[in-house]
Amino acid sequence: MHQSKFKTFLALCGVLIIAAGFASLGMWQWDRAQLSRQTIKVDTTLVSLESIAQPRIALPSAATLRHVRVEGTYETTFLAPNQEDARGVRGDWEVGLLHTKSGGAILIARGIAPMPSLISGTGNISVNGILMPHQSDNYAPKKQGVLARLDSALILNQTALDLYDGYIIAQSETRGGVEIAGARIDPPKPRTAVPGFYWQHISYVVIWWLMGAIVVFLPFYNRLVRSRVQPESHADEQPKETRA
Repeated sequence: MHQSKFKTFLALCGVLIIAAGFASLGMWQWDRAQLSRQTIKVDTTLVSLESIAQPRIALPSAATLRHVRVEGTYETTFLAPNQEDARGVRGDWEVGLLHTKSGGAILIARGIAPMPSLISGTGNISVNGILMPHQSDNYAPKKQGVLARLDSALILNQTALDLYDGYIIAQSETRGGVEIAGARIDPPKPRTAVPGFYWQHISYVVIWWLMGAIVVFLPFYNRLVRSRVQPESHADEQPKETRA
């Protein structure tokens, strides 16, 4: 008798623990659903590139989407085909390799190709833009003078300069106080706090809570089935006893 009650108690504890686990997973997804509607707050203060990033070192996540300023001269230019801006518009971007005053080099997405050439001429070029992490997916075949993706790793064997990780989407370029004209790239908007879509997270909330409800309901369902089966078995046994 006591052993049966102890087993029932253990089973009840197990059900409650599992149900609580599903409930907590549902609450976690609920929190993520709320966060998916919140965008990451990015500091829009204009800072020097050298103050938040260094050559030959992975770009810190805190530096992503920061507004930066850098000065230097363009060493060469590349074409980055089939790139997509914040509005989803695809086009060919002109990308320059800027040799910075501090001695490193970084890729600058100058604008929609073609852009005015800045290879020749005297004086440093001042670039204001948004610092981006390097791309991982290729958008075009690898060719001479073409960047399959915006990633300084693709040009390691083409320069002796120390390269920065990531690239800058230029919002303005000036030389000698004169702004360089050109079709600029619509920069990306800040990401949401967590990846995924709101209703995707809500669907997981429903799934986890439904699983918890099933776990709680199963023991009662089993008892209900047994209570219906037992009277039927007794009814089947009574005629046999009468015939005996």
